[in-house]
Amino acid sequence: MSLVLDIKKRYPGFMLDMQLEAGEERVALLGASGCGKSCTLRCIAGVETPDEGKIVVNGVTFFDSAAGINLSPQARKCALLFQNYQLFPNMTVADNVCAGVKGAGDAAARKKLAERYLSIFGLADFADRYPARLSGGQQQRVALARMVAAHPGIFMFDEPMSALDSYLKSALEQNMLDLFDVCNRTVLYVSHDIDEACRLCQRICVMHDGHVEEIGSVEDVVRRPQTLAALRLTGCKNTSRARKVGDEEVEALDWGMSFNVGREVPDTVAFLGIRASYFHVDNRAERGRNSYDLHVARVSDSRFERLVLLDVPRADAPTRLQWKVNKVNVAADGLPQAGETLRMHFDASRIHLVCR
Repeated sequence: MSLVLDIKKRYPGFMLDMQLEAGEERVALLGASGCGKSCTLRCIAGVETPDEGKIVVNGVTFFDSAAGINLSPQARKCALLFQNYQLFPNMTVADNVCAGVKGAGDAAARKKLAERYLSIFGLADFADRYPARLSGGQQQRVALARMVAAHPGIFMFDEPMSALDSYLKSALEQNMLDLFDVCNRTVLYVSHDIDEACRLCQRICVMHDGHVEEIGSVEDVVRRPQTLAALRLTGCKNTSRARKVGDEEVEALDWGMSFNVGREVPDTVAFLGIRASYFHVDNRAERGRNSYDLHVARVSDSRFERLVLLDVPRADAPTRLQWKVNKVNVAADGLPQAGETLRMHFDASRIHLVCR
């Protein structure tokens, strides 16, 4: 099973220029709104037509502008799941599951076939219901069962869990993994959520302004990002323009701070990033070598963490550093407080440097 994608499509004020190859694996398309993620899926499914290029899935050419090939969406045998699941409201769950199955037989045979796929997601007893009588999570599982029943050549998901609460989302992620265990197909999964992408996918394709910025394993993209887009999309809250000021020294231009990173700084370094949990208080550290006295401007709490905003030395800096502190088993008076000045130490090995 494979995907070969090389397409261009012009939109008003935007150009999709997408190249991607994938095997029997799960690939997350990660990017900001409007970067072309959904457009890519729609072009593969045949909902939209590229201006030029080629799309090949499992050896079948879906689209080839040079050869004049453009298969209809029905002929492509794709499964594309949107946020709203697109179930037919006037059809039972069983008929929804069998909607894309040719030769499913009479009503009894269709129900039996539907129950087979619904059982994967714990919904075999819901075959006779209509979508309006299902919860959002149940509707999603019906849509997943319909995808499996159709035996598509490629599975594609367009932020299918963005409207779900965190508890239901966590449960349904396990349903998704159940699906992936049995589908043995190329999976493209569009998301804004880096944690969701890490849990569900094996590779991450970072998209920006209509093209691929970088692609790699989850481990590579998260731990060794190569671009500013990847830094930000993988959850790095602190980024700054940067310039080399020594063999191992880099200046964060937006913060008025310099860091010795303990390794050769590329001549072309353009940005640096420090994740919000990658620095700490160290009152024994010598001020000036990756250690700065920073003022706590504000604190705010979530269930298990305190977010601390730290003023940076550069007076006109438009942003503050974000620092996340674990609250679990820590007394309230042991947490950072607004108005304090803390000596913060930045671990050289955890400072990301990127050149574009």
